[in-house]
Amino acid sequence: MNSLFGQKSLFYARWILVSVLYFLFSCTNRIPEEVDPINIPLSGPITDRNEEISGMDWYGDNLILLPENLNGYLFVIPKSELDARIHNQDTSAILPKKVEFLTPDYGKTLPGFDSFEAIAFRGYEVYVTIEIRYPDSMAAVLARGHIDENTMEVTIPEQNLIELAVPSFVDNMSYESLVIDQNTIYAFFEANGDSLVNDPYALASSLPGDKLEKIPIFPLEYRIADATQLDSRKCFWIINYFYPGDRETIRPAQDLLAKKYGEGPTHSKSDRVERLVEFKLTGKKVTLTRTAPLELKLEGEKISRKWEALARYDNEGFLIATDKYPTTILAFIPFGSR
Repeated sequence: MNSLFGQKSLFYARWILVSVLYFLFSCTNRIPEEVDPINIPLSGPITDRNEEISGMDWYGDNLILLPENLNGYLFVIPKSELDARIHNQDTSAILPKKVEFLTPDYGKTLPGFDSFEAIAFRGYEVYVTIEIRYPDSMAAVLARGHIDENTMEVTIPEQNLIELAVPSFVDNMSYESLVIDQNTIYAFFEANGDSLVNDPYALASSLPGDKLEKIPIFPLEYRIADATQLDSRKCFWIINYFYPGDRETIRPAQDLLAKKYGEGPTHSKSDRVERLVEFKLTGKKVTLTRTAPLELKLEGEKISRKWEALARYDNEGFLIATDKYPTTILAFIPFGSR
């Protein structure tokens, strides 16, 4: 058994080395494109930064936003409301609707409960990651429930939990991104850089089921926070973020994306990183595509926007949201010239 484990670890290490070398030396004629986020005005309770939006996903034509706290509700924004603002047909603020989020009292039943982190839908099924924080360790669980298509009410039964072991102890970091490919769900650890995790991987589980498999992933520096749904090519985008105040925690190594593609005007003058990066599910691996990162134009000289939630917006771009830093922001990111 130990021999098999060693062989698998060696395979991971070799695959990652080959992937990094191929990535660095493959040809590209693209440079990062900086895009200025277009803020979408909001009103009501969601504007309280203490709601701390931590994830979002589409359920039909409704955008579901997940607060990280155990509040008992989610926020819902109809796509028609977003369409009107993005296409400048309406300049008024959107008032997201609150819908019930019925869960056990995890503050009492789940020792170390810290926060909800990611949300993803498959039909009427809903999947949520929960971060568990202890004084000297971190953990996470995947919870499964369902949504009522009429009321949009989401229910998570008490027993439907799958433990997600973290690959390395990094304080306040666990699994913040979920991607579903038909009958398989993938959970992505928040920190996968070379200095933090040897042989980084995503955790995959067949649906329904609780057996987990490690899937090697390209070692991307900085934080990974939320992911879009897959497209027809099995590609998806993630938030890749770095706040310089986290340097001792993240311990970033060389930024291979910046080395390969260069940096946009505001990124080249700052240690901050706010960008979207495209990955692809390829067999039993998660690889970078050859698409250049989409950098977000940085705000001011010191402000870091802690982007936590991401979703595609048709073929026009992305919707992205912060948790509480510097405040609650929902924005549209156009594809630009892509």
